[in-house]
Amino acid sequence: MSASNDIIYNNGRFTDEKYEILFCSGLPQSFNDSYDHVVQTINGADVSLPYRDLKYKIDWQEKGKSIKSISFLMPQDKTYLGDVFATSPYGLIKKNRTGIGATTLELHSERNSIVVVPTRALAYEKAKNSRIGESDKYSILYVGGRIKDFKIPSIKAYLSDKDIKYKKFIVVIDSLHTLLEKIGEEHFKDYFIMFDEIDSYQYDSSYRPNMEQNFDYYFKFPETQRCMVSATVGKFSNARIENEPVINVTFSSPAPRSINLIHTNDVLTRTKKFIEQHVKSYPDDKILVALNLVTRGILPIINSFPTEIQSLCGILCSSKSQKDAGSYYKEIISSELPSKITFMSCTYFTGIDINERFHLISVANVKFPFTLLSTDKLTQIAGRCRHHEGLLSETIIYNTYDQPDSSIDYNLLQQEIVSDAKLLSDFASKIKRVKYKFPMLIRKFNDIPEDEILEYSQKAYYGSSKVNLLRQVGEGIVPSYFNIDNIIIQANLKNTLYSQPDNLFYALRNEGNNVNAFSIEKEEDVIPQEIYEKVEERYFLTTEEERTDLITQLREKTNSESRIELAQGLRNDCKRVNSVFLEHFIELQKYVPFEKLVEILPKYDNPLKYKTFYNAVLIWALDENHPIKSAMRENFPIGKKLTNVEITRGMNTIWNGILNYGRLNSVIAVRKLGDLFCKVGDRTSSYGDGKKKNVYPILSYDVLGLDCEPVERIPSSENITRMLRNR
Repeated sequence: MSASNDIIYNNGRFTDEKYEILFCSGLPQSFNDSYDHVVQTINGADVSLPYRDLKYKIDWQEKGKSIKSISFLMPQDKTYLGDVFATSPYGLIKKNRTGIGATTLELHSERNSIVVVPTRALAYEKAKNSRIGESDKYSILYVGGRIKDFKIPSIKAYLSDKDIKYKKFIVVIDSLHTLLEKIGEEHFKDYFIMFDEIDSYQYDSSYRPNMEQNFDYYFKFPETQRCMVSATVGKFSNARIENEPVINVTFSSPAPRSINLIHTNDVLTRTKKFIEQHVKSYPDDKILVALNLVTRGILPIINSFPTEIQSLCGILCSSKSQKDAGSYYKEIISSELPSKITFMSCTYFTGIDINERFHLISVANVKFPFTLLSTDKLTQIAGRCRHHEGLLSETIIYNTYDQPDSSIDYNLLQQEIVSDAKLLSDFASKIKRVKYKFPMLIRKFNDIPEDEILEYSQKAYYGSSKVNLLRQVGEGIVPSYFNIDNIIIQANLKNTLYSQPDNLFYALRNEGNNVNAFSIEKEEDVIPQEIYEKVEERYFLTTEEERTDLITQLREKTNSESRIELAQGLRNDCKRVNSVFLEHFIELQKYVPFEKLVEILPKYDNPLKYKTFYNAVLIWALDENHPIKSAMRENFPIGKKLTNVEITRGMNTIWNGILNYGRLNSVIAVRKLGDLFCKVGDRTSSYGDGKKKNVYPILSYDVLGLDCEPVERIPSSENITRMLRNR
């Protein structure tokens, strides 16, 4: 590739620093805005012989200098990409229509490939159909979470199988790191990597942080051996993605849909009633409901149904919501819907093919901005139906925001959020070093929790949900660009498309769809509040049940190494609060005995509580000969009753003298003694020298009441100044 932005011409080929095109016969005399010229290669992808009349046009960044994007016209409607190309072009591929076989193209190309997908359902479907005869071999290897009754070779065995010439992996995004560790970074150059449904990372990464963590691998592959694909691609906050070459797939004829549009003041009640009407009117038909709200949306609807309709329901959602879904939880292991009435969260909005007809109901609720659906996303959801006759019907149920802000400049908003994220990221990277080097500088900063900056980086903009602006990468904290994209998407949809009842109608109609609009000003016979309350109670119960199950699995392991490995794997598939529980378990299980740790750890379920607990455990686990333990025995003898002055003097011997954290006043000294070092009794009065004094009895050095010995002690030579958190 050229290092210059100038176009280089050579024997029918021209390149700039991102694009490469080979023409069928020499170079065209001019590059205009129409599809006048034909090509045989675009960005490394050869055009198949029957379609060598592939027409394209260039959108110039600077005429004759650099290209903004390349668009090519599919030679005939409903043609698959695999009919046109031998391999995938590199760059960001905007396919603009579902079901044109982008992943299939790469999985059947004559080269080693890694196709990364957002869901197990899609990965499983592609892999299971690649079985070689009656053998246990598969030409495409699935890498992801366990699927019942689907037995596949190990990655190592597949890589060493000489009968499979081109290695093809289809991997769920959460498991990508596992695959790439087996392949080894030195072999990345031997593979072409495709990230499918890239827009789902913008919508889903706020509750699936592993998506962005694993996407970081994309830029480790050579620029001509990587691509991203989606039918609906918007703007990205990550400048590196925006700098990728863009390939637009265009079509000569539109694919209009017939849509019923229902505006209402209560979307859940209307959805419930609409489903009941359809069950009565179309008893033999299936229904699919797209609603990205399991606990506060899907479950209240199901629980408000009569028992006979409840029995017809199933929920397609992430494994993190499986416990909440309970007996309604389903997985797609074929190309048909698993229930007569199937609800699905956004985990399944992309990446599944359903080869039967059904009634589609898509639901958007402005009270929960993450449920809002762009027209592109609505098209993508409708595209899940791959039956040649299409959907039986399509209905969109929605409400609108009554206080929109029409003055938002979304480019400026993106700049503002990125700037905010970088400010926090810079702060996080510097505060620990500053506090260590200058412990007395602005002493109140000593209590700023640098490891909680991540937790408290959540922010909302213009009516969006609160989303984390930061993420952890190794030891550092960096901006979460996909989360920033998600905020902008939410704010944009809430303040434009869902700001007035007619806006969605006109947007869908302007795209060529046939739209029938209805409006219901006030719903009658709404879902009772008791149902919402029971669902909420069930949520807390399932959280505890899930944690109990996690503890049971951990208990079955016999050593700390196997427990750590299991806990790391379990974190991907459980609720966020239990994922945090496992994270904390991994940190402390080498100090606190297993049964005691799993019993007491759930009590410290917020960052501030856990910070204190973590620090107290480390001090408790110090070797008895550690300088801090010696200072504790000397300054705080068990059974002794000490005054504020004595406690402050003794605490500063440790806090300022040994740990070098700076001096403490009497109030903080007493608090930290009781939080971290000693079990302290209630304040009492004592008389001495004819004076009344307030004193605190020192009861023990087991401040947490663990009543046991540490599994492992921190050596007496260890300087724990940097181990303790947020002093």
